[in-house]
Amino acid sequence: MVQSVYKTAWLAWIQQLYTGYFACVMATGIISVALLYNRDFLLSNIFWAIGGVLLLFLLAIYLVRWVRFPHDVLSDATDPTRLFGYFTLVAACGVLATRAALASWIVIPAILTTITAVLWLFFLYWAFAILIFINERPIAQSVNGAWLIAIVGTESLANTWVLLAKLNGGLMPVLQFLAYTFWTFGVLLYLIFITFIVFRFSFSRLRPTDLTPPYWINMGAMAITTVAGVHLLQTPQPSPFLAGMRPYIEGFTIMMWAWGTWWIPLLVMIGIWKYGITRQPLCYEPALWSIVFPLGMYATALHLLDQLLGLGFFSVVAPTFTWIAVAAWVMVMAGWLYSVQRAITRLRTPSGSHNSPDGLIERDNRRTQEI
Repeated sequence: MVQSVYKTAWLAWIQQLYTGYFACVMATGIISVALLYNRDFLLSNIFWAIGGVLLLFLLAIYLVRWVRFPHDVLSDATDPTRLFGYFTLVAACGVLATRAALASWIVIPAILTTITAVLWLFFLYWAFAILIFINERPIAQSVNGAWLIAIVGTESLANTWVLLAKLNGGLMPVLQFLAYTFWTFGVLLYLIFITFIVFRFSFSRLRPTDLTPPYWINMGAMAITTVAGVHLLQTPQPSPFLAGMRPYIEGFTIMMWAWGTWWIPLLVMIGIWKYGITRQPLCYEPALWSIVFPLGMYATALHLLDQLLGLGFFSVVAPTFTWIAVAAWVMVMAGWLYSVQRAITRLRTPSGSHNSPDGLIERDNRRTQEI
């Protein structure tokens, strides 16, 4: 009987699974990168290993969902408010490929980059097909911060292409061109999507529940664009094409960092209004990983800008933001583990077997956790 309750609850969680759960892999992987630049090598390797384990775990869980609940998967994949969550898989593979490339690995990042590129092509054209041919909702009811995860996936490919170019001399010109192409395409895509988001912020009535954690990707997308730009500028043997584009890349990279930095106080203000003034409950939800990732990516961008510009300001604040990102990761992970413990405790109580299962891991209320 107890096993049946656990199985029912587990399957209920899988059926309602948040489409953007791979954000926890993104967050873990980028904190590993930030710690690597911070010269905390042991911690960086630990986070790298955790990221790999989380990726394999979630791949297995999503595979079960695709097999057992194909209707729910299709429903998510055709809903413009949720389908962009699947880009977290693209970005997760890209971030782990970046970390492996920084460790001077070749085969693993090459495989992960290939998988990332295939997933990126499929999800991006699928998303635009849904928006063009199926979606009938207006902008205010369709767009949210999760749309910008598509840009994060795009820029993660720019990062891996340029890092692999450093490790493969024979393909260096081609990989450098691919890196630049994805970097600049990500910038263009961001300009389109952020226009929709700012329009919604400014000219639509927003409820506290509308301001979900993935809006932090407004900043995170610019942070990863900055990282990709610096990697392009740090290429040791730039091709003639890339060398000719250096002034443009440098100017745009600094501009993207400035725009991303501008978002931080506004996002903090939104959080204060949502949780402090309107008193929305603050509890664990998988969307919170979309706050941790931008913090880790911003810390990484600061470390790289310090290498590029040599400004004392960056060398001072980069370690601080790194540890802020680590602290955020610890708090969200603690919330996840606590929610697991609470769910298991409820299921063990006599009354737990009579309640409708709200998930073995946590309650996945789509109205409040919708990305």
